[in-house]
Amino acid sequence: MLLALAASCSKKITGVDRGGVKADALQIENVDFEYLTASSKIKFRSDEQNVNATANIRMKRDSVIWISVTPGFGIEAARAIINRDSLALINRLEKEYRSYNFQELSKKYNFTINYDLLQAVLLGDMPRSIVADDQVKQETNYFVVRQEEGPITIDNFIDRQLMKVERIAMVEKDANGSAKNRGGKNTLNLQYSDFKQLDEEILPFSNLVSLDYRQQGRKRRTQIDIEHKKVSIVDQALRFPFNVPDKYARR
Repeated sequence: MLLALAASCSKKITGVDRGGVKADALQIENVDFEYLTASSKIKFRSDEQNVNATANIRMKRDSVIWISVTPGFGIEAARAIINRDSLALINRLEKEYRSYNFQELSKKYNFTINYDLLQAVLLGDMPRSIVADDQVKQETNYFVVRQEEGPITIDNFIDRQLMKVERIAMVEKDANGSAKNRGGKNTLNLQYSDFKQLDEEILPFSNLVSLDYRQQGRKRRTQIDIEHKKVSIVDQALRFPFNVPDKYARR
C-alpha cells in the first residue's frame, strides 16, 4: 500500500539516498491542515470497559480536538474536548461531567500523556518533533528515529519511500536509564496502517493504540482501535460546541 502511494503521491520521495543523514534532515510527511473533520469507528478495550462506538471528530491543528461519541442508537452518549492543557468529558448517559489536566491523566495511566500524543494518535503523525541529536538507525525499509523524552525512549519507524511514520514504540526506562523490554513496566505502541491519499496529504485510516502499564501493582492494558471512515480537510473555521447542562454532576 505504501509503495503504491509513494508512486502516485505528489509529495513522494523516491530514489533518494539518505545514507548517514542526520535526524533533523529527515523530512517527515506529517499531515498539513488547519481544520479537519473525521467520521470514525472506535473500539475501546480495558480491564473495566469494552466499548464500540461511532465518533465524529473535529480538529484545529495544535489547538483543539472535539469528539462526539454515538454508541449505535443515533443518540450522542458522550462529548469530549481536548485543549493544549486539559481534557473535558460530558457523559450524557450518566448525566455527569469530568475534567482532567494532563498531569492527572498521566498519573492515572502511569504514563506521560499530552495533547501532541493524542493528536498524533488520530493523525498518524510523530508525537514529538525531530531534533538534531535524535539518533537515526537505517533498516531495509525504515529509518528508525530514536528520541529521549524524560523517562521515555521513543522509537519511530519511518517508511523510507513515503517518509510516513508506520509504527511508534514508547518504552519507559528503568532506574539505570536503559529502556525496558516489552515485559517491563510501561509501554505504549502506536500502529498506523491503511494509508490513503486525501488531497495533497496522506494519512492512515486505521490506527491502533496499545498501552501496557502498572496501576497499584497490577499490570493493565488499554487498547484503542480507530478506523476512519471519512476524513476531510476544510478551509472554513469549525465550531467546537461544549456546554455542560446545569444539572449534570461534576466528578
